[in-house]
Amino acid sequence: MVDPSDSQAAELMSAALDEALDANDAAAFEAMMQADEDAQAEFAGLRDMLKLVKELPEVEAPPDFYENVARKIRRRKLLSGEFWLLVSLPFQVLSVLVVLAIAVIYMMVQLDRDPAAKLERERAPVVDSDHP
Repeated sequence: MVDPSDSQAAELMSAALDEALDANDAAAFEAMMQADEDAQAEFAGLRDMLKLVKELPEVEAPPDFYENVARKIRRRKLLSGEFWLLVSLPFQVLSVLVVLAIAVIYMMVQLDRDPAAKLERERAPVVDSDHP
C-alpha cells in the first residue's frame, strides 16, 4: 500500500503524468501500480483531473493584471520588513541626537563645576588679531 504522503510515490506519479519517467523510474512506477490498488486509484484521479484542466478554455488576463500584481507584491514587501525600517529610522536618528545633546550638556556642566578647568580657561591668553 502506497502512502499518499510518500514523496517518492508523488514524484513518480507526477513524472508519469508529465511522461518524463526514465527506464528505472518507469519500472518502479509500474511495480508500485501493480502492488497497490490505492496508488492506482490515486493516479487515475490525478490523470482525470489533469485531463479536465487541459480541457478548460484559455482565459486572457485583464490589461492591468501584471501592474496590479506587481503593486500588491511591493505593498506586501513594504509591510513585511522595509516598512518598519522606514518608520524606525527617524526614531533612531532622534535617539542619537538626544544622546549627543545630553552628552554635550553633561560636559558643559562638568566644566563649570571643575575649578581647575575653569582656571585654565581664564588663563588662556586672548590674541587680538587687529593689533600686532
